[in-house]
Amino acid sequence: MLLANATAPYLWLVFARLTNPTITDFQFNTWYNTQLLPSFMANHNASLAVRYKYIPFANSTRTPTWPYVAVYKTHEELNATAASATAHIFDLHHSGTTNGKRDIGPDDVAIELSAWTPVQTFESLREGRGDVPEGRPRVACIVRLEPAAGADGERNVEEWYRYQHLDMLSMLSNYRRSTRYRSVDGSAPRWLAIHEMDSTHMDPYVGEVLMGTELAHRVMDTVQIFDAANWI
Repeated sequence: MLLANATAPYLWLVFARLTNPTITDFQFNTWYNTQLLPSFMANHNASLAVRYKYIPFANSTRTPTWPYVAVYKTHEELNATAASATAHIFDLHHSGTTNGKRDIGPDDVAIELSAWTPVQTFESLREGRGDVPEGRPRVACIVRLEPAAGADGERNVEEWYRYQHLDMLSMLSNYRRSTRYRSVDGSAPRWLAIHEMDSTHMDPYVGEVLMGTELAHRVMDTVQIFDAANWI
């Protein structure tokens, strides 16, 4: 669960992609999982790290800007701009040689890093009762959103999520829980929701109902940024 431990008040979202075509995904993931991730967790007192790979929505031809994302729970607030994010990450792991081979470094990988504070946790009744498969949900639907400017835009987002959208999502048989956040530095998009699911299945009709309510239209008809993607 991404927010169960209140003693780790920040969530860091770290998107990544390879920029060196001579490095394979296997090499990148091996390096990330065995070298960068342990160093990152130790240096930032992180209590949880979960990595995902992008999967397209059904019938989507979208090419992802970031094919990988990592989610960290940490005690540390982030004070890094997008321009310095890559250097910030690679400061944790010296790029040199290991066993005669050059390590992956900042010239090989692009990074986008952002920090978030929690505003809401919501669990399905099945999750609360333990009537769900064992282990962590397989899929995370990550939604980044910037509503219409002004107090009305923010109020519409809160009312939609708190009074309708999450309750409706919880009726899906593959839904587990949602955690919602605000950006630490106030940069757009300022709202983040992570919906944890057991699968990517979504009946098209149900999707239309979820996004066709009056409260949903108040948000979506005026939204400035809405970026949703499934990760597994």
